[in-house]
Amino acid sequence: MRTTDHLAQEKMSGLQIRAVVVAIALIVLDGYDVSLTSFAAPYVEKGFGVSKAELGLVMSGALIGMLVGSIIVAPLADRIGRRKMGVLSAATIAVGMFIGPFATPETGTWPLVLSRVVTGVGLGCLVAVAGVVLAEYTGKRVYSLVMALYAAAINIGGLLGAMIVGPMLGAHGWQFGWWVGFAVSAVAAVATFVFLPESLAWLSENRRPDSLPRLNALLAKMGRPAVEAHPEPDPTAVRAKGSLRTVFTGRTGFYTLLMMVGYLAYMLSFYFMTNWAPSTVADANHNPALAPQLVAAFSIGGILGNVLFGYLGGKFNVRLLTPVFLVLATAALSLFGIAGPGMPTAWWTLFLASFFLCAGTAAFYAIVPTLYPTLARSTGFGVVIGFGRFGGIAAPIVGGAAFDAGMGMGAAFTVFALPMLVAGLCVLALHLGLGRRSDGQDAQPQPTLAAKSA
Repeated sequence: MRTTDHLAQEKMSGLQIRAVVVAIALIVLDGYDVSLTSFAAPYVEKGFGVSKAELGLVMSGALIGMLVGSIIVAPLADRIGRRKMGVLSAATIAVGMFIGPFATPETGTWPLVLSRVVTGVGLGCLVAVAGVVLAEYTGKRVYSLVMALYAAAINIGGLLGAMIVGPMLGAHGWQFGWWVGFAVSAVAAVATFVFLPESLAWLSENRRPDSLPRLNALLAKMGRPAVEAHPEPDPTAVRAKGSLRTVFTGRTGFYTLLMMVGYLAYMLSFYFMTNWAPSTVADANHNPALAPQLVAAFSIGGILGNVLFGYLGGKFNVRLLTPVFLVLATAALSLFGIAGPGMPTAWWTLFLASFFLCAGTAAFYAIVPTLYPTLARSTGFGVVIGFGRFGGIAAPIVGGAAFDAGMGMGAAFTVFALPMLVAGLCVLALHLGLGRRSDGQDAQPQPTLAAKSA
């Protein structure tokens, strides 16, 4: 039995609770950073006089960075450790936020694009690290609730930004949102360094000279007995240097491809909604102040939808629950477009769309880490989430071009809702593929919203 196998079954210690709280707080920061351009877009568009396609490039900057962060940088966490990568990620976000306010009409929007790209690199790493830490430190009895909070934390960050920072942009300018992000990210980097513990599974399996003392120090803080030597390596484990090969080999490779396609399709719909729904309604009503209100609508809807999804995920297999939510999200997002920009109808229909759509984040975050052994987990999670960013990158740019070409609100939101059906089919195919394999040495764990032993 590995050192960490007991964690999922026992009462959570104070150290575990602290790890969970820090990880969720980091994702709240992620939510603020991701949603910033959604409620700042009308002010940026007015200040720079750019087209919607150009504004879409600014919106996509963070997603471009997330792609680089998730696929190229995040796998370094399997080498240097989750904690150190978390600190570097938060610091990178702070640097990106610092760059943004120096953009002016004279310089054009390129400093803003650069700001969003650098911020996105940090965000891409942060999501992968926080997801793995939660999967390893959370006990079985509260896993469904924690994963729901994890996914909802993105919406909580967006909601706080829209309600607190959004109303101030009219008086202080769009730059104020970036300065707030810089300050909060700098504090987060320090807090991560001080409070986030290293992954026990990583310390247990990487076999560096200092790993055993660090492992025993954490075990002591958790009230667990020390170990005299590293446990015998799991025959299914993989050295970090071979993690990418493991992710794309055999049946695991097929499951990786399914999740990559599914998450890309999901991100296409998700980021079209989050970036263009607020500004579309604000522009149609000639009132930039409506954008933060719409961000609040999909944030509140996302929070409540994730809580319900987490509750149901503790009772039903998440691979079967996910397609149901995504089909309902497709219908609801189309309804938002067809209903039009009139308030308060737009507020309530966006709330409904977000209620079902945002649960997909919890679903992919719960499913993907279970597909890989410990030392390939950050790599596998980063690859899937990172590839999905292609959909997120494309959504604001293609959406802006569609609006510039004269596509109406109803047609646009209906077309961009359809990829969620593809995402649902990919998750269903994964379920059928795993369900047929009830035995065999390479059988993967059954993903549910329940604890996964690290």
